[in-house]
Amino acid sequence: MKTNSLVLRKFNLKDKKELIYLLNDKTVTKWIELPYPYLNKHADWWLNTGSKEKYHYALTEIVSKKLVGSLKITARGEIGCWIGKEYWNRGYAFEAIEKIKVFGFEKLKLEKIWAATHKDNIPPQVVLEKCGFKSIGEKPYHVEGIGDTKIRPHFEITKSP
Repeated sequence: MKTNSLVLRKFNLKDKKELIYLLNDKTVTKWIELPYPYLNKHADWWLNTGSKEKYHYALTEIVSKKLVGSLKITARGEIGCWIGKEYWNRGYAFEAIEKIKVFGFEKLKLEKIWAATHKDNIPPQVVLEKCGFKSIGEKPYHVEGIGDTKIRPHFEITKSP
């Protein structure tokens, strides 16, 4: 999949160096609850196992082909996205979420797409609202195999008739 600036593609082993570089920034990992420091073993697990789940995408710049972040959508309609700090404020999260909305509604036939954020992490909330998501307040965030965890701001968008 492509946007104006990005290619959404599967992760591959060539992403390892850039992945480690981007995720060794506490300003990024604190919001997505990844280990810090982000080590070779974490990248190896992600590239060989974690990213192999359906609908996990590496976000790469069309021109430079550099990895800038990651985006996922689940069969339940949950989306998650992170962008490396040096790529913030370029509209990449907006472009990626707009593209994944179309994919979710048209290809996956979802009726609703949703995201949970951290209450203190304001930029993704702004992006979600810009993409047409509505805040529905705080809800328990459910993690497969763990159950309801922290209370998080919850955003949803439903398929238009």
